[in-house]
Parts: sequence; structure tokens; C-alpha cells
Amino acid sequence: MRKLLWCIFPIILIQSCNQNKYNVGVFPETATNLGIINSAFDDINSDMPTVNHEFKLVFSSNRIGSQPNHFNLVGFNLVFYWDRSEGFLSVGKGNSLFDNSLLDWVRRTESTYNEKGPYSFVDSENDKTMLFSRDDDQGIYSIYAEPEIPSVAPNARTNQSFQLFEESVSEMYPSFYGENYLKGSDISSQGKPEKFLMSSDREGVFDIYELDLPSDISPLDYLLGTSAKPFLKISINSTANDHMPFVYGDLLVFASDRAGGYGGYDLYYSFKTDSGWSEPVNFGPNINSDKDEYRPIVSENPGFSNRLMIFSSNRPGGLGGFDLYYVGIPKF
Repeated sequence: MRKLLWCIFPIILIQSCNQNKYNVGVFPETATNLGIINSAFDDINSDMPTVNHEFKLVFSSNRIGSQPNHFNLVGFNLVFYWDRSEGFLSVGKGNSLFDNSLLDWVRRTESTYNEKGPYSFVDSENDKTMLFSRDDDQGIYSIYAEPEIPSVAPNARTNQSFQLFEESVSEMYPSFYGENYLKGSDISSQGKPEKFLMSSDREGVFDIYELDLPSDISPLDYLLGTSAKPFLKISINSTANDHMPFVYGDLLVFASDRAGGYGGYDLYYSFKTDSGWSEPVNFGPNINSDKDEYRPIVSENPGFSNRLMIFSSNRPGGLGGFDLYYVGIPKF
């Protein structure tokens, strides 16, 4: 009997080890269509308020309503599941049966105009806020702020907007960064934003601008305030359009139609250094195409060996118009 037990034990051990041969997940290195989300319309400009096994994705789409080419924000619960025994990744719908908070949040941003470029963050008061851009009758975009939990106070922040330049120019795609700031974390671990980025066509083409944020006031209070905002163009701008910035840690990703790309808008990355931003690098043909790639966002899951990037593209093979895609990029 003792001999039999010693014979059985190694078999159980081997089988147990084989059950989890792929303990670390890997996002694909080639752009993959997020077919579970996409439609026959345009699906663009995403944001991830929550990062985990299941997270909430907010994006802009013209699938809703009867106005042609009219964009509103859409919320979607998404799950990336890594099979540790077989080593493959599946993407599915999250469970939103008892949680309508995301849908309620994005519905309050709807208007008869276009809403694009969502960006969520946790303000210093531990309040989640969605920044987004909305146009007007002239097609000029301004940045708006919508809190996750609406307040009944007389001066509550609901769909408040701020125009940071004096001119009537578009201001779009807000993003924060700082030495210890990490997008997607909660207030206890995200750190405090030190800079605010956005893109604007102030000089005829879209450039990326940055603004220092004071440390003695919340970022949103400062942006909504009436004091002058000393914006500067960052060093990576070209003579072409440099647009849709997003910062994760010290990594900046953006879209540009500068010379030397694969066609249309391509995605590029740059790093924050002691002397500014490094020379932009094209993400290459596994991600870019001869069509347009728009608004990249980056996140990180501790169970994966690489980072997740989501962007939109109108390349062939999609469901129609612009689709959302995901891809793994290095943890540089």
C-alpha cells in the first residue's frame, strides 16, 4: 500500500503542475478587433475608469440616436480572461445586471452635440469625474466635466465646461500626469497630478499642450477657475497634426499624421525624461496600418507580462467605420 501511494503522488503532482502551465497572461502583440463591443457604426475614443479582471470601458460611438454621424459616450463592462491551463486569452461581457452606475454616468453626458475623448480620474476629494469634449454649432470642441455621483447642491458640478484658451479653438483629449501619478488607481495610490495635457488646433493643426497644476488646489477646481492658464506646447509636436494624447506613468502615447508613418494617423510613444519628452517612436506595423489609428489608451494588469493598449482604427476587416482594437505593448 505504501508503495502504491508513492507511485500515485508523483502523478498527482505532475497533473497539478500541468493545470497551470501558463500562470502569466499575455496580451496579443498584433492588434486584435474588440468585436464584442464594436458595431457597424464608428466606435472610437475610449477610457477605462476601472482596471481589474473586469473593468469598465467608456467610448464614443455614433450608433445611438437618429442624427447622422452624431457621437455620444457609451459604457460597457468588459472582461479579459486568461486561461492558465491552456494559455489563451478570451474577451467577454462583464456582469452589469445589478450595477447601472456606469450607464447612469455616461447618460448624463448626452446632448444634441458630439461627445468624444472621455477621460476619468479621481479628484483630490475622492470623487470620480469624467472629462470629455463636446462641440457646439460651429464644430468647436470644449472640455466638460461630469461627476460619477451627481450632487443636489445648488452649485453642483454637472456638465461644467472650461475653455482654457481665449480664442475660439477646439480643446480636446484631456490627460493628467505626474511623477507619482498613475491613471486608473484610486485616490490612495494614484498620486497627485502635476501636469494637464490636451490637444488643440489653436495654430491651425492639432498640437499637444501641457499646463502646470498647482499643488494647493484640486486639479478640477483649478481648471474650472477663471485664472489665466499658461499653456506650453510640448517638444514632440511636428508641423503635422499631433493629437489625442494619453499618459500612463512616464509613457505618452498619441496619434499623428506626421511624415514617415504607414498612412493616415499612426500611433506613437514617447517617455518623460529629466529634460522633457523623448523623441517619438512609431509603434510599427503590428499596430499601425495604412488607414487611421486614433486615441490610444494604456493600462496594466498585474497578472500579465505586458501592458494593454486600446485604440480605434478604420482599417479593413472591421465591423464598419472605426472599430476598437486591443494589443499588448511592452512594460518599457
